[in-house]
Amino acid sequence: MRTLATVLAPLLSGVAYLLLIPWDLRNRPEHPGELIETTPVRTWPVVVFALVLLVLGLWLGRSGVPPWQAMPLGAGVPSALLLVSYLTHRAPDANPWPIAWVCFTGLMAGAVVLGALAGRLSAR
Repeated sequence: MRTLATVLAPLLSGVAYLLLIPWDLRNRPEHPGELIETTPVRTWPVVVFALVLLVLGLWLGRSGVPPWQAMPLGAGVPSALLLVSYLTHRAPDANPWPIAWVCFTGLMAGAVVLGALAGRLSAR
């Protein structure tokens, strides 16, 4: 069970990221010629993605994977995909993406670790 979890968790988290989070994360005007920009990211896919990471962490924790090991298994692929997205879609003005990448990676890793800790506690 542990081997299956360690193989499937990165795959499932990567697929969830690709299905739920838009590839081009740059802000853009809602309507042509408008000055006010908006993000292409919606709330419900982010919530679903966070739940997927929590469930994957829970599964990894229940499978006996330590939380420090579950973190890269659950958050590694989405973090890498997010970095590639940031690097391939340059912002035309100031570039806050390196800071945003660190923050979002920390949030993803935190969700997986919390799930893994809960999984380990419930497996006892």
